[in-house]
Amino acid sequence: MPTRKQRRRSQKERRHEYETVWVDAEGNELDEPPEELDAAPAAEKSNGAKPKAKPKSEQRGGRSVREPPTPSWQRAAKRSLILGVVIFVFFYLAGSKGHHNLGSALLISLLYTALFVPFSFMIDRFAHNRWQRRMEQQGQKQQPRKR
Repeated sequence: MPTRKQRRRSQKERRHEYETVWVDAEGNELDEPPEELDAAPAAEKSNGAKPKAKPKSEQRGGRSVREPPTPSWQRAAKRSLILGVVIFVFFYLAGSKGHHNLGSALLISLLYTALFVPFSFMIDRFAHNRWQRRMEQQGQKQQPRKR
């Protein structure tokens, strides 16, 4: 069932009868389209169909997708240390009922830091592998195989 907006659009299209009129350089109406329009490629003429989507390279403005860095444990550890400091400060300041417990905040932040290192590494590896697969697929599409 069409939506209210779709019904209004179709009613509007039925209300207005559009007629294409060709006018030459002198201002005279022509029965047939001028030769210049006949010479135009059929792809450029609109036949009521929706315009086709642009290729991906044009959609992104011709920019290439940035390559994610190769995953490394060192980078994952640096990120987790930054997260650990933030977690420590949060749990220290948000201690139970105003009592700032240094030991419990340190323990929780160390636990989160230790768990975040492999998690961060796996996310980096996933992103890098996905980027590599995408580049391989684009390479296969651009260069057809010879038989």
